[in-house]
Amino acid sequence: MTKSPLENMPLPYRWHGDGEPLVLIAGLGGKGTSWQPFLDAAKRRFRVLTFDNPGAGRTPPLSGPVTIREMARCVRRLLDHLGIEKACVVGRSMGGMIAQELALLTPERITRLVLVSTTARSDGHLAQIFRFWARMAELGVAAEVRHQSSLLWCLGSMSLSSNARVQAYLEAKCTADRPHDYALQARACARHDALERLLSLRTPTLIVSGTDDRLTPPRHAEELAKAIPGAELAYISGAAHLPYLEHPERFARVVLDYLCSEAKP
Repeated sequence: MTKSPLENMPLPYRWHGDGEPLVLIAGLGGKGTSWQPFLDAAKRRFRVLTFDNPGAGRTPPLSGPVTIREMARCVRRLLDHLGIEKACVVGRSMGGMIAQELALLTPERITRLVLVSTTARSDGHLAQIFRFWARMAELGVAAEVRHQSSLLWCLGSMSLSSNARVQAYLEAKCTADRPHDYALQARACARHDALERLLSLRTPTLIVSGTDDRLTPPRHAEELAKAIPGAELAYISGAAHLPYLEHPERFARVVLDYLCSEAKP
């Protein structure tokens, strides 16, 4: 049996705030620090765990192809290491894919699940985008050019009209850029498909979608909501793929109100 490149992968992590544990899982190429400004709001109510995804931030380089499910196993090992028996989990984009697989691997440990700007499966259109981004990285296309492509899918119309927001996005992406690992992550996203398996999930779940999301349009959120029994669906009007950045106060209110609400009978 072939050994997974992530079998002994350490995930650099950090705790923030006090309270019940809340695990935040970042998106493609994302580090734990990329959760601002939501992190500041969340740590006032929870003890928040952030970490660098495999192949991002301070983690070692990936030695070969990986899957979303292997990344989820990596997160489970981190929870084991930290002695976290139960926690709420919020994942965005690729982090939402990882969160799905984590919930399927260990449903008894997740009290509430929030899936943001993500999909149950990469359909033909989304998979092509991920493969295109991967191929550009593999060919050595300059980071700024590659991320100029990604911002057209990730930022909404209003944000694209703001030079300051565009430059902030490019600076954050280019500073954290690891082309080889980014390509492997993107190809893992292109292969993601948990749709049929999610039908067995019983974890209380909120799906969050920006109405202006071009990368994972609302139809992806609606498919997720139909697949997960009892899932709730919330739209952030006017937001694109990064609602926690574009509409931070509204996003924080929607997510934290759900996580702090009383369980339904």
